[in-house]
Amino acid sequence: MAESDQTLARQQSLRLQRFYLAQLNYLITYIVIAVSWFTGQYPAAAGYALSHIVIGILCQGSIYLMLRSGFNLRFRDPSLTSLQIVIAMLLLTYLLLFTREFLSSLIMIYPIILLFGVFQLSRRTFVLHAGLALLLYGVLLSYLYWHSSTPLSLAALALDWFVLACFLGWLSFFCSYIRELRERLQRRHQTLQLHQETLKNMMGQLQTQADTDSLTGLVNRRYFIQEAERRITLLGPGQKLGLALIDLDHFKRINDLYGHAVGDEVLQAFAALARESLRNDDVIARFGGEEFILLLHKADLSSLQHCLERIRQGFAALCFSNLPEGVHCTLSAGMSMIAQGDDLEQHIHYADQAMYAAKALGRNRCEVHETSHA
Repeated sequence: MAESDQTLARQQSLRLQRFYLAQLNYLITYIVIAVSWFTGQYPAAAGYALSHIVIGILCQGSIYLMLRSGFNLRFRDPSLTSLQIVIAMLLLTYLLLFTREFLSSLIMIYPIILLFGVFQLSRRTFVLHAGLALLLYGVLLSYLYWHSSTPLSLAALALDWFVLACFLGWLSFFCSYIRELRERLQRRHQTLQLHQETLKNMMGQLQTQADTDSLTGLVNRRYFIQEAERRITLLGPGQKLGLALIDLDHFKRINDLYGHAVGDEVLQAFAALARESLRNDDVIARFGGEEFILLLHKADLSSLQHCLERIRQGFAALCFSNLPEGVHCTLSAGMSMIAQGDDLEQHIHYADQAMYAAKALGRNRCEVHETSHA
């Protein structure tokens, strides 16, 4: 929901920026009106000159309030592009009524107004707005022809309208091409983003496969070594990691007597039990064959021993449907505590020694390397 609100806020901010840009056109128009009046080129009274500015400010102020309040979001086009273009055309036509001496110069403001709809209006809507500009200008020329105090050349007025029609026709074609090109680029960009997302997902899957043991679903030896070394570098003074090397007792005999499918079932059952017995920050990996390695995050020796005993007892209590009744699997484990600055390979060697000591003492037990008691 928060992300959606942020997207909406960015869109509204962009609409306001376009609105501010449009105000530069109005500012230029107001300056032209003021200069025309002060130089005596504006034929009407000062009140009429002022009316252009007042009406323009009122209209633009209303649009600004709609954008700031979010009322514009109720419309199909929240940017209010069509509304702003129509208002600008009407105001321009009203201005041209009083500045007939500059008709040929000021009619080029019609195309400038239409340019604000290049990326927002569809081809059909853009052509309709161009037609509206021609209609307004045609009505204006007709009014001037019939009500002018001095005779006007019909041919000259018709030529003015024809020039505007030709230019707006070309502009409609050009803007349609620009819009089509933009849409094509957007589609290609979306396709590229989709391909990039697919590639990213594939890379993630490949990375997961590279870090995961396919049989048990646990991380593999390579990932464990990298993660353990990273965590050792993050240890602070007095903090420790618990390391344990686990070997399933007589696993080769299970494979030989009952088949590899049963052996795989035992490995998978141990992996599931170990995952359920650990915290989210702890790591359990398949180290190779029937050997597993465990890293207990920020632990002490007591918590490491308790964790390993819980796993050992739980594994010994498991029943397997493909094993004869009364046949249970056990494990032997060796433990070592890692402190800040310790060498990982050295402590794996310590845990391995402790694990073989557990096997020598009869298996199905957990032993701690002597250095961890220090």
